[in-house]
Amino acid sequence: MDTNIDNAPTRPVRIDESQLAIINKKKQINKLEEMRLEQIGFSSTLCTQIDCVIHVLSESIERVKISLILPKLLENPRHLKEVLKGTKYEQGVSMVNDFMRRRDIIVKEKRPPLMDHGMIKIIDYFQRNYSIYQLFPKHLLRTSKSEITKERKLHQMYRENESLKASISELRAKLRSQKVTLRWKMAAKEAYIRKYDDDLAYKKWQNNVRIQNEIEKCSRVIRTNHKASLEKQQELEKELEKSRSEYEKETKQNLIAEREARAEKNKLLLQLQSLLKKYDNSIGEKMRENLRLEDDFNEAKKQFDDFMVFYHAEEAIYNDIVVKREEEERREQQRRIVVFMMNRAARKIQKYWRKWRKDQRKKNKRLKKGKKK
Repeated sequence: MDTNIDNAPTRPVRIDESQLAIINKKKQINKLEEMRLEQIGFSSTLCTQIDCVIHVLSESIERVKISLILPKLLENPRHLKEVLKGTKYEQGVSMVNDFMRRRDIIVKEKRPPLMDHGMIKIIDYFQRNYSIYQLFPKHLLRTSKSEITKERKLHQMYRENESLKASISELRAKLRSQKVTLRWKMAAKEAYIRKYDDDLAYKKWQNNVRIQNEIEKCSRVIRTNHKASLEKQQELEKELEKSRSEYEKETKQNLIAEREARAEKNKLLLQLQSLLKKYDNSIGEKMRENLRLEDDFNEAKKQFDDFMVFYHAEEAIYNDIVVKREEEERREQQRRIVVFMMNRAARKIQKYWRKWRKDQRKKNKRLKKGKKK
């Protein structure tokens, strides 16, 4: 039997409160790290959004400039062709020529320019290529009151743009300040995290020592249990030998008893066969007697059936006579009842008649006496 206990399983180590506290601290540290990364991402996103706003505003100003000088450019299409010819914006010349060919028709139909597809294409092209205004610097100068008004609007937009730039600069300064503050906070948090890491390492060492002690303790217990198990096994083996010898002894006794029982069984089988033979002989006589009685029964039944035929005929005659006699007696009884009722009615009538005559006589006598008076 293998008595090696090196491969014996050890009990699972239970996590105590200190380990739970360390795990919770780790979770808090991870959460702080996630917050730091989110703040850094938010700052970079804010800078990107500010740059996008500045770019959109700059592009809008440029589009406004080209929109302001576009009517002037269309008033002098020849000058426009001369300036754009040979540049990368020469495609706009063909659009302008096409519009100028249809200009008389548009004026004749009194159709607004913005309802014309060609004009919309020209505006869209110049809006997309707003750098064209740089080829016409003189058109941005003030030449009339309307242009002065436009210039004022541009100046107002410029001031608003400058104000927006100042706001953006202020936001950037605040953002830099927040970044510095965030760095200090992150440095403090990192120091805090390092402290917790040291505490965690110390706790791990303590837990490892505790686990090792538990393992040694469990090993000692296992060795003790194994020794006790071996002693118990030897004791059980002795009991097994004793039980085996007793079993063999009982088996021999059972074999002897089985042979005796088998002999007794054979004896009883012989007796049973003898009884069955006697039964077969006696049952044959009973069956023959039963057949004879059955023949007698059939003969008696035949005689009874013949008698019943005669009986039914006589019964029909008897019933006919009895019915007629009962009918005559019933008619005679009804006649007697009628005679009795008639006699009784006659007596009643006579009685009432006598009484009525008597009352009439008395009445007549009273009437006569009254007349005499």
